[in-house]
Amino acid sequence: MKIEGSIRSNLISAITSVRRWQGRPVHKDTLNYWHAVLDQGRRVETGPLGEPVADLVAQLEIELALVRKDRAIASRSH
Repeated sequence: MKIEGSIRSNLISAITSVRRWQGRPVHKDTLNYWHAVLDQGRRVETGPLGEPVADLVAQLEIELALVRKDRAIASRSH
């Protein structure tokens, strides 16, 4: 999976998205994307402008920990 854009903007978007979907079923593909963004954030220490991203990584980890695994639903095959 290729993630476009800055890691900082992707982390912020993922955090916002996780919060928006809180308590509702989420496609497994979406969960996989959020975790890919998290993994990418863990690999870097700063964003493109030298901004630290560790705080965003930690926040996304917290948000994803709140997502119950049984909330994930399988993506539909075409």
